[in-house]
Amino acid sequence: MNTTRPPPLQGNPPSYAFVTRVYRRSLRPVIIVIALLSAIWTLLWSISLFQEVGLDQDQHEHKLSIMAIVLGAMYLAIAVIGFFGVLAASLQRLFLIRLYVMATVIAAVLVVAAGIMRVVVHFVFKNDLITECTNLSTGATVDYRSGIWGPYSETQLTQPEAQSFCDNAWSHDSAGEIISLLIEIVMAALFCSISVSYYRQMLDPTSVVNSSRAPSSQYRGGAFPARYNPPYSTSVPELAYDAPYGHPAPAYAPPPGAPPKAYGGLGGKDGYDSDHDEEFDPARLPGYTPGDAKYGAGDSKTDLKDPFADFEAPSLSARRDGAPGEERDVTSRPRPGEREGFNV
Repeated sequence: MNTTRPPPLQGNPPSYAFVTRVYRRSLRPVIIVIALLSAIWTLLWSISLFQEVGLDQDQHEHKLSIMAIVLGAMYLAIAVIGFFGVLAASLQRLFLIRLYVMATVIAAVLVVAAGIMRVVVHFVFKNDLITECTNLSTGATVDYRSGIWGPYSETQLTQPEAQSFCDNAWSHDSAGEIISLLIEIVMAALFCSISVSYYRQMLDPTSVVNSSRAPSSQYRGGAFPARYNPPYSTSVPELAYDAPYGHPAPAYAPPPGAPPKAYGGLGGKDGYDSDHDEEFDPARLPGYTPGDAKYGAGDSKTDLKDPFADFEAPSLSARRDGAPGEERDVTSRPRPGEREGFNV
């Protein structure tokens, strides 16, 4: 089990990414297609440049041949990185994808550097390029076609015609080299952003990449196969919680001695009042009305007191006489049997 894997990155791609809107979709097909196309394109460039090396040496243009070798090697390295990206995305191995993301940055730098080098060679070695083009075009056969379906004619270029032809070709290629460099810079940045976003999808356990290839729980038996990335780092041990609700309540032994008396008073030896202690009688359970023998176990005087009173209130006769300290609602009418009016 991988114990060195960093925790997954949360949230959407960074603000510099151009693929924020398509982050919820799998970028694996996009990576495969773009990597394959870039690999084929750079491979064709490298083959063309290596073929040009022999031509430059035949024309004794050694500087151009050295530049062609350097550019061909750079494009070949980019092609190798592209094919490696196709392999990494096809296998969906996190280690390979991590290497490919780092290699993508190198490939982007190589693409931009190769474009800048082509522009520099085009303008710095202008005379060498035109001279080589003139030597190769003098005496060559050129086909001229009138319209799409019209007749065409063949002619051989003289030295002045070849010179003019090469000058026009160089001027035309100047704008093309600059536009090509700008496009390569934009495409390199876009492809790097897509690669980083795909790597973030591989790290995110909730992304569509991991959820689409997660095996069924009924077949994997709770274990993650080698090709499926665990959702987070397993370096921290699992902390189990021992819930007390899954265990039965412990048994307790009864207290020693006989059970307490049924009716107790306010204090004494065996209860709260030894004068009122009585033996337990199941037939004499507490009653519910005053005067009932089963109303309660305490003193009859204390039983008739108001259990909700929090102070010593005046008696009923004192309240009828209007004793001081009485609290009453002055807005209410007197109760039946009381005098009309208020006492001052």
